[in-house]
Amino acid sequence: MKTNHSKRISQALKLLSEGGLNAALVISSNPPACRSRDTHFPYRQNSDLFYFTGVLHDELTLILRPHARNKVTLIAPPSDPHKKLWEGEAQSVKPLARALGADLILSKDPCRQTLELLKGIDLAYLHSSPGSLGANLRHELDSINSTGARNMPTQIGLAERLTARLRCYKDSQEIAAIKRSAELTSAALSYAADYIQPGMGERDVAVLLEYLYRLGGAEPAFNTIVASGRSAATLHYHALSKKLRKGELVLIDTGAELDMYASDISRTLPVGDIVAPELLDVYRAVRAAHAAAIKKVRPGARVSDIYRAAAVELTRGLKELGVLRGNVSQLVNKGAFKRWFPHSIGHSLGIDVHDPGTAADGRLTVLEPSMVITIEPGLYFSEKAGRVPPCGVRLEDDVLVTNRGCQVLTKDALSLDWVD
Repeated sequence: MKTNHSKRISQALKLLSEGGLNAALVISSNPPACRSRDTHFPYRQNSDLFYFTGVLHDELTLILRPHARNKVTLIAPPSDPHKKLWEGEAQSVKPLARALGADLILSKDPCRQTLELLKGIDLAYLHSSPGSLGANLRHELDSINSTGARNMPTQIGLAERLTARLRCYKDSQEIAAIKRSAELTSAALSYAADYIQPGMGERDVAVLLEYLYRLGGAEPAFNTIVASGRSAATLHYHALSKKLRKGELVLIDTGAELDMYASDISRTLPVGDIVAPELLDVYRAVRAAHAAAIKKVRPGARVSDIYRAAAVELTRGLKELGVLRGNVSQLVNKGAFKRWFPHSIGHSLGIDVHDPGTAADGRLTVLEPSMVITIEPGLYFSEKAGRVPPCGVRLEDDVLVTNRGCQVLTKDALSLDWVD
C-alpha cells in the first residue's frame, strides 16, 4: 500500500510524462537563512520537498524522471564528522528512500550530481528561489548551453507551477493536519482574548499567542498582527508598538504552523465594554460580508463571485455609514468599495499560509472539492470617512470545499457574534 507521499510522487511523475517531452522535476531543501554574520534563522523546510517526502532534512535533493530507469532519486550528503560534532548525528535518509522506492546517492556535490542525472532530459523543472540548488542549476545550465554542449536540458520550467497543480488539492492527511493547526490557533486565540484590556500592549497579545503555539508544539505560520485603532487600517501592520485604548477595536490576524501545515484566522474585538456605534456598524457590515461569502463556497464556484457577494454587503454597509451614496449594484460594478476593501476575498491554505492556486499567477479562480481557502473580508479607514473614525475590521476563517458545499475548519474560533 502506497504512503501519501509516494502517491504524490506518482501523481507528479504522471504530470511530468504528459507533456510529450522528456521532463524532470528537481526539488531540494531550502538553504539556511542567515540572520546575522554566522547565526541563522530557525530552519524551515522547502514546502514542495516536504509535500513529497514529509521530512525536514536540510541537505536533500529529490529528482523525478518518469522516463528514466530509476524514476525517483534522492541525493544526500555523506556523513560529516565536523557537522556531527557541532549539530549531532544526522538522521538517516535510507528509510525514506525505501519508503519512496527511490535510488539513494550520497554526494558532497549535489549540483554536479544532479547535472549528471539531467543528461538526456529536454525540460527541467527547477525552483527559482535565490540561493537554492534550483537557482544554481539554472546558472550552470545557462553556462553549459551557451557553449553549444548537447544532451542537457534546453528548456527550464518553474517547479512551483508544476507542483501547484497538485498542492492546491488537499488529501485526507493534509486536511487532518490543517484541522489540527486550526484547532490550536482557535484555542490560543480564545485564551488570549480573555486577557485583552485597555492599557495592554499590542506586542503583549502577539507574544502570548505565539507562546501558546510553541507550547502546543507549533510555530507562528506568519508574523502575528495585532493592530488597534488607526493601526488596523494598515493591512500588514507589524509595529506592535501601541497600547490598547478603551473603546477602540483591535484586529488580530494570526495562525499556527503545526506539523508544517498552517492556519490563518482574523478576529476583530472590542477593547473594553463600550464601543462607539459607528465602529459596531463597520463590524456588522464586515460580518455580513463574511457570512455572504462563505455561503457561496461550493464546488464550481468562481472566486470572483464569492468576492462580489462580500463586496455587495460591504458596499451596503458603507452606504449605511454615509461613506458611499448611490445604488448598491452600480457602486459595486464601479468598484467604489475598493478604497476601503483593497484586497482579495482570500487565498489557498496548506503547507504555506499563502498556498499555491491553479492559475498561472498562483491564485485560485474556480473552487473544487478538497481545496482549502480563507475567507477574509474587511473594511479599513486610515482617516475619518463620513461618521467612521480611523479603524480596521477583518474577519477570516479557513474553509474546506467539500463535495456538496463547504466546512469551516475554524468554526471553534472566537464567535463573531459579540455584537448583536
